[in-house]
Amino acid sequence: MVNSTEHVTGGCLCGAVRYKAEAFLKSAYYCHCKNCQKSSGQPAEIGVPIKAGTLEFTGEPPKFHSSSEYGERGFCPHCGSRLLWRPQNGENEWAISVNVGSLDNPEDVIPSAHIFVDRQLPWYRPDDSLPGRRSDEMEVVAAAWKKERLAES
Repeated sequence: MVNSTEHVTGGCLCGAVRYKAEAFLKSAYYCHCKNCQKSSGQPAEIGVPIKAGTLEFTGEPPKFHSSSEYGERGFCPHCGSRLLWRPQNGENEWAISVNVGSLDNPEDVIPSAHIFVDRQLPWYRPDDSLPGRRSDEMEVVAAAWKKERLAES
C-alpha cells in the first residue's frame, strides 16, 4: 500500500450527492466478496481508501443500506448510484472507501491488490500480478491497513 493521499472529488450520476476527500489513489483494491458482487452486479468492485476524517459531503448526503454485519453502502437516494462503503459501527473511519466509478477522475486510480480472492469468479482475471488475500486473512490485512492509514492522520 502506498501512504500518500491526493485530494479527490466525486459524486453520483444525477449530481445530487457530491463529496470531497483525501484518497489513497495508488492503494485501490479489487473486492471479490459476494456482497460486492451482488450489490454491484459485477464480478468485483474497486474500492478507493479514504484518509480518516477527510470525507465531506458537499451536496446532498447519501442514504445508507446495511449490506452486512460489518458495513454499509452509501448511495444516492435519487439516481441510486453506489458511492461508498463504511464500517457498520460508525467507528473505524480509516476503513471508508469510495467506489472508483464515483470519482470525477477515476483514471488517476491504480489498484494495488485483490481481497476476498477465494470468492473471485474463476473467469475474472483483471490483473493477476497484484497480490491477493483470502477471506481468512482479512483480519490481519485490516489491522495492517488501520496502522498504516492512521499513521497518516
